[in-house]
Amino acid sequence: MESIDNKFVIGIGSQRAGSTLLHRILDRCTDIFMHPVKELHYFDTLYDVRKQRILTEFSARQLERLENKPAVTKPQKCNLRANRMLTNRRVQNIDYVDLYRPCLLGNNVVGEVTPEYMILPEEGIKYMRDTIGADAKIILLTRDPLERFLSSFKLLKAYSEATPDFSNFERELLNCFDTMPTWIEQQRELNNYEAAADLYKKYFSNFLTMKFEDFIRVDEPLIGNLESFLEVEIKRGPLQNVASRKVNTITAAPGVTPETKERVRELLLEAS
Repeated sequence: MESIDNKFVIGIGSQRAGSTLLHRILDRCTDIFMHPVKELHYFDTLYDVRKQRILTEFSARQLERLENKPAVTKPQKCNLRANRMLTNRRVQNIDYVDLYRPCLLGNNVVGEVTPEYMILPEEGIKYMRDTIGADAKIILLTRDPLERFLSSFKLLKAYSEATPDFSNFERELLNCFDTMPTWIEQQRELNNYEAAADLYKKYFSNFLTMKFEDFIRVDEPLIGNLESFLEVEIKRGPLQNVASRKVNTITAAPGVTPETKERVRELLLEAS
C-alpha cells in the first residue's frame, strides 16, 4: 500500500444525526479538505453493509450531472474523477486514498462523512485503520434513538415516493416493523452508539462523540471542543453562516402522537 502523509478525519454517523451539518462545518469553516462526494460509501460497500449496485447507480447519476459542467478547480476534478471511478469499478478494485486525487498534495488533512461506517463489522474497521492510519480522527454523532428513527423513516418515504404521502404515516410507521425487517435491524444498529464507539476505540486513538441535540445549536463550548479534537481552527465567520441554514429538512412530514412514539420506542427495544 502506498505511503501517504495526509491525516484523515472521518465522520462515521449516525444517520439523521447531523452528518451533513458536520461535513459543511468541516468543509467551509476549516482548512480540512472534505471530499466533495460527502458520502463516499467506500468501506461500507466493501464490507457489504451497502450493496455495490446502489453505490454504482448513485455515482452514475452524479456523474451524468457533473459531466455537463466544466471541472476547473481541483475539488471539481476530484468530484468528477471519484464519481467516474465509483461508477465504473467495484470498490474492491479501488484504492480508497486514490479517490482524493488530485487534492492530496497541499492538503494536510482530508476527510469525508459516511453514516453507515458506524455499522461496519470489526474487520471493516480494522481495514479502515490499516488504510488511513490509527491516528485518523473519528467523529460519531448520536441522537435520541426514537427521534433518529422517526427522521430516518420520513427520509425513506421522501426518497422512495415521487410525491410522498404522509396521510397514513403513523400506520405505515408501525407496520414497517413487520414488513421491513432488514431495514429495521439496520436502524437498531444505527442506534447502538456504544457498540460502535467500543469497536472504533479499539483501532483508533482519536475518537469523539457529540450529541445531535447539542451539535445543532453550534454553541461555542461544543465548537471549541471540536476544534481542540481536530487540532485545526474552526473559522467563526463562515460558521455563523453555516449554522444559520437548516440542513436536510423534510417538509410536510407529520408529527407523531405520544402513544405512537411510545409504541415505536418499545418495538425498537425488542430483540430482532
